[in-house]
Amino acid sequence: MPRLLLHRALVALAFAALSPVAFAQMLKDPALEALYQAERWDELQRVAAARVAAQPEDAQAVLGVALAALARDNAPARQAAIQRAEACIEKQPKAVPCHYSLGVVLGIQAMSEGLFKAARSAGTIRDALQAAHENDPAWFPARSALSEFYLMAPGMMGGSTTKAAELARSAPKPEQALLLQARGAMLEKKFDVALQAFMALPSQPDAAAAEDARAWAVQCVLAVVGAGQAAKAQPLAEKLAREQSRYAQPVFALARVRAEAGAHEEALKLYEQSATLKGAEDLPLAYRMGIELQELGRKAEAKAAFTRYIAAGKGSKNSKDDAKKRLEQLEG
Repeated sequence: MPRLLLHRALVALAFAALSPVAFAQMLKDPALEALYQAERWDELQRVAAARVAAQPEDAQAVLGVALAALARDNAPARQAAIQRAEACIEKQPKAVPCHYSLGVVLGIQAMSEGLFKAARSAGTIRDALQAAHENDPAWFPARSALSEFYLMAPGMMGGSTTKAAELARSAPKPEQALLLQARGAMLEKKFDVALQAFMALPSQPDAAAAEDARAWAVQCVLAVVGAGQAAKAQPLAEKLAREQSRYAQPVFALARVRAEAGAHEEALKLYEQSATLKGAEDLPLAYRMGIELQELGRKAEAKAAFTRYIAAGKGSKNSKDDAKKRLEQLEG
C-alpha cells in the first residue's frame, strides 16, 4: 500500500501488480482462466509453466505463470516469471500479456530488493506497461496498471498525472473512465471528489473493472478514515458493504468507519462478520477486533486477539508494534 513521500512513490511502482489478484477477466485461455478464478495457484503455475517450457512465446501461459507468481508471493517464482516474459517479448514484440507480465512482476520483485533496485527498474516497468496498453488499449488491466504507474511514480521516474488523466478520459467505457478518475482523485487526496465518483459507479460495473472498482473504493474509505474524516466515508462504506456483502474488505471498511465514530459494539460485530467472508485472510482482523474489545473493557478477549495477531506474524510493522504495546498495557 502507499507509504510516505519518496518511499511511498517507489513502493507504488509495484502496486499495480496487486491488481491482478482481483478476479476480473484476465486470461483469454479458458483453462487457465478457470484455474485463476478458482485461486488454484499451484496448479496454474504447473500447467502454465509446462506450456511455456514447450512454447516460450505462449503469451497466455506466460501471463498465467506471472499471476501465479504474484499470488504465491515467491521471489524465485517472480524471477522465473520475469525471465519468461522477457523471452516471450523477444519472440513476440507485441505480445500484450508478456509486456504486462513483465511490468507488474518486475515492479513487485524490484521493490522486494530495495528502493535502489526499484528506482533502477522504473523505466523498464513503465516501458512494459506502456507497450501492453498501446498494443491493446481496450484491455482494462493494462490501462489500469499504466494509470497507476503514472499517478504514483515520481516525475523523474516517468510519473505524470496528466498522462493518467488522459488514460482515464480515453477509456472505452464510461464506468472505466469514472473509476480511473476516482482513483486519481483518491491518490491526490481529493477525497470529496473521489468519494462522489465512487458513489456514482454502478452497482454492477463493467466486468473488466468490477474488482478494481471494489478494491479501490475500499481503499478510498480507508484513506479517508486515516485522514480523520471517517464520517464523510460512511455513505460509500455502507454502499459497498450492502452491494459487496460476499467480500470481507467492504465490511471491514465499514467497521473501520463505525469504530472511528465510537460505535465499538457495532464495529466489533462487523469485524466478526468480515472474518467469515471471502478475502478475510488478508485483513488485520485480530488486531482490529482487539482494539474494539479493549475499548469495550473486555480485557481477556482483547489480550487473546492481540496475541493471535502477533503470533500470526502478518500485517504492517506499525500495527504489530501497536498490538504489542496494547498487549503490554493489558498485562500490566
